[in-house]
Amino acid sequence: MRILFTTSNWAGHYFCMVPLGWALQAAGHEVRVVCSQDQAGTIGRAGLVPVPVLESLDMMYMSRLNLYARVAEGQVRLPGLPLHPGTGQRVTHLDEFDVATAQKAFSQEYGKSVLAGYEQTARFARSWRPHLVCHDVLAETGALVARDAGVPSVYVAPGLFGTVDEELGLDLGLLDLVNNLSRPGVEPWGREQISHVIDPSPGSVIPPLGSATRLPMRYVPYNGPGPLPEWAHSPRDRPRVCVVWGRSATGIYGPDVPSLREAVSAALRGGAEVVLTASAEQVRALGGLPDEVRVLQDFPLDLLLSSSDALIHHGSDNCLMNGAIAGVPQLALALASDQITFSRRLARTGSVIALEGLSATAAQVMSAVDALLEDPGHAGAALALRAEMRDAPPPSALVPTLEALVRLG
Repeated sequence: MRILFTTSNWAGHYFCMVPLGWALQAAGHEVRVVCSQDQAGTIGRAGLVPVPVLESLDMMYMSRLNLYARVAEGQVRLPGLPLHPGTGQRVTHLDEFDVATAQKAFSQEYGKSVLAGYEQTARFARSWRPHLVCHDVLAETGALVARDAGVPSVYVAPGLFGTVDEELGLDLGLLDLVNNLSRPGVEPWGREQISHVIDPSPGSVIPPLGSATRLPMRYVPYNGPGPLPEWAHSPRDRPRVCVVWGRSATGIYGPDVPSLREAVSAALRGGAEVVLTASAEQVRALGGLPDEVRVLQDFPLDLLLSSSDALIHHGSDNCLMNGAIAGVPQLALALASDQITFSRRLARTGSVIALEGLSATAAQVMSAVDALLEDPGHAGAALALRAEMRDAPPPSALVPTLEALVRLG
């Protein structure tokens, strides 16, 4: 069986698909991953076969542009001014950047990129003739290519993220740009047409999936390869707190989000060992961290969590799901609206304390960190959530289900 994966230009969106790719390959099936040039190396190092035919759309620029426009329109309030979408440096006045003109130009560029991506994916599919297409949360071109080819498609969710998910406050029902821009008269596609979802969310926190059939799967963390240093598994005499400053935190909001720094200070005051992981450029941009903080560059989060007692992060679903399967209590200082929603969903289990990172006060952050380290209820809830997630079928158990889906068409 030939299975085509389609991915977006953001690794955090497709890392959840990697263990499924391993399972399919181990069962003797062929897997190809259509991706951008930027992601080819990352996918190859994961042990899958990249097909780098897509344009490398700048997701960071797009996200900063979105935020800048919302700040300019008064929809979002930040502690300070936003980052310049192009340079990534903080502006001194909103008039420094013509956001309306930039949005118009980017919209045209994005439309062309979507169309080109569809055409390249369709061309490869016609040549390779897949029996099944799996797509990530932002690579819905795969569903269109599957529909054109008359083969099934499956949405592989990162966890906590539904199909048409109105609670997010985002318009996830947007019609397919490919059809709208280039193929008038062809039936448009929307996320409500997703028929099957591979969902690793805990059974107690299933997101809205509409009429789609949910295929539960155990969350297997993957955050890239890396060595396990000796200190990570050596005996220690105090709790270890892992802090994640992800790309969506520093790249979009800047490295100086007050609540994230307050969390580091609170953990240190509580007597914990603090380990921070970020990219090399983020580490350089942060600066001024206390000497006691162990700073790691591009360290796989799942390896670090295996020896951590708590996790503090910016609310991404990748961090939330990694923390959940590791069984560690979490403080989510969520920044974007989707991160706020994901954090609140998991907070219902008691394993996560959810605060809005852009408005949380120093006192609120300190109280949350104290509770994370001292209240056994959060640790107990985290262990219970891990046990629940481990009861879900592993990726290998889904292989016969996908084979049957292909047989049934």
